[in-house]
Amino acid sequence: MEQMIEISGIPIDNLTADEALALIDRTIASGKKSHWATVNPEMILHASKDPAFHNLLRNVSVRTPDGIGILWAAHYMQSKPSPSAIVSRFQWLISLVSILFFPRYVRDPLRERVTGTDLMSKIADFSQKRDWTLFFLGAGEGIADKAIEHLSIAYPKARFVGSFPGSPKPEDYEAIVQRINLAQPTLLFVAFGSPAQEQWIQKNLVRLPSVRVAIGVGGAFDFHAGVIRRAPERFQKVGLEWLWRLFREPRRLGRIWNAAVVFPSLIYQQKRFGHR
Repeated sequence: MEQMIEISGIPIDNLTADEALALIDRTIASGKKSHWATVNPEMILHASKDPAFHNLLRNVSVRTPDGIGILWAAHYMQSKPSPSAIVSRFQWLISLVSILFFPRYVRDPLRERVTGTDLMSKIADFSQKRDWTLFFLGAGEGIADKAIEHLSIAYPKARFVGSFPGSPKPEDYEAIVQRINLAQPTLLFVAFGSPAQEQWIQKNLVRLPSVRVAIGVGGAFDFHAGVIRRAPERFQKVGLEWLWRLFREPRRLGRIWNAAVVFPSLIYQQKRFGHR
C-alpha cells in the first residue's frame, strides 16, 4: 500500500480506485475483517470537534479520499511556503482557486478521489469474477432496493443478497445483525450518513461472521437508485461535483459552505499555526 497522508490528524490512504479494489480482493482472500471509511471534508470537520470520532477514524482499517477537498488539503499541507510573505499568507486561497483551472494541480500527493459511489460500482463489477455477495444497509425506504435493481442491470452476474433500511439506533442493532447474518454477505455497504455509519460498523462488524469488508458509503445508494442525479462526468473529473449539486440542490448550501469555506479555513489554521 502507498503511504498515508495525514490531514488534521486523520491518516488518508493514498490509494487509487483500482488499488483499493485490489486491496479488498486481498483482504477477502485472507479471511480478515476490514472497516473502510470514505472520508470527506465534513467528516474531518466533525472529527476536529469530536475526539471519539477522531479516534474512530484513526483506527479504521482503510480511509479513502472522498472529495476534491481532501486532495487539496493533502497538497496544501505538504506544499512549501512561498518566499514572499504576502504570497505565502494567501497561498491557501491561491491553491483553492487553482482547482477551478488546473484540477490536476492537487493530485499530489493523493492521486485520486475514491468515492463511495464509484467504489460500489467497481466492487459490483469485480464481484462478478469472485464468489462475493453484497448487502446494502441504510438509506430511505426502497432506495437500497432500487440501487440494487440498477446495479443488477449493469452487473448481471453480481450477487446481491439483501437490503434493509434499518436505523443506526442501538435498540435496532440486534434486528439488523440477525438480518445480515441470515443473508451471509461478504461485503456490507452502510449508508446511514456520517458519523452514524462509521459508529455502527465499529460496534457491529465483529458480530457479522460472514462480512469481510464493511464500507460506509454516505449517499451512494441515492445515486445508484437514481433518486439523486450525479454530476456530468466532466464535473466529476475536475472535482466540481459539489458545485453541480449546489445548483441542483440549493438546500445543501450549509454543507457545501462547510466543505468549501470552513474546511479550508481549518486546514489553513493548522498549517500556519501547526496545531490539530
